[in-house]
Amino acid sequence: MKVLSVANKARQLKNDPIGFILDSLIAIIVNLFIPIPLAGTLVSEFISQFKAPLLGLLASLVLLAIFMITVVGTIVTLPIIASTGFFSQIFSPNLPGDNPLHIPPDTSFVATNVPKQNPFGGSGMSYTTTTAYFMDPDYYLKFGKNHMGIDFIPSDEYFKSSQTYKNTQKVVIFATMNGRVRHYVDQYGGETVEITNTDNSVKVLYVHFSIVLVESGSVVPGTPIGIMGETGFATGEHLHYEIQTKDGNNWIATNPLNYIQ
Repeated sequence: MKVLSVANKARQLKNDPIGFILDSLIAIIVNLFIPIPLAGTLVSEFISQFKAPLLGLLASLVLLAIFMITVVGTIVTLPIIASTGFFSQIFSPNLPGDNPLHIPPDTSFVATNVPKQNPFGGSGMSYTTTTAYFMDPDYYLKFGKNHMGIDFIPSDEYFKSSQTYKNTQKVVIFATMNGRVRHYVDQYGGETVEITNTDNSVKVLYVHFSIVLVESGSVVPGTPIGIMGETGFATGEHLHYEIQTKDGNNWIATNPLNYIQ
């Protein structure tokens, strides 16, 4: 009988090692806490009753061990990952003010409190193509509202001659006058940069950026302020460029083409 019992246990160990271990543990616990020796059939009954709960407990302990290992591993590796800047790259890409492209100023712009150049650089209008004019009647017929600025896209000359574009492969917009910066999102979702000159007499608005490179503070002409985009009320990538002048307590939109020399 002993030989047969040993053979049965060996067969169970081979076919179901986890079940064999559980059965053995339950049998040991039964014999430890019940002083009266029990017959094999009674031990088997205890095993059948307690096997499922013990299996659940074992599974819980395994999951708890995996969780603890994960927590410890995270605590150990977090300082290393953080030091590489990984999280800042994943969760804070292209935040306003970051200037992620490290674009240098365009030194061809002249210092002025009144805008005199187009916001793409170059001389006159050589770098720009106008797609919608100030108070454009076609714009009103199409969208049902007055166009208070002008819409620019780069000209062929821009792509051929702009050194900034050659260096970045991005259409960079520059500040056209000295002033204070305010960045916000307009009512249509357009990324907007507003620059007001030092005597609070002229304000320039730039709208639809895909990336904003300035958040606040002071700028001078030629400072890169953003990358052309189509955020907000736009049917394609372009720059809405608007100039307003102070009239008493009111700001009045004026034709930007009157300022570009």
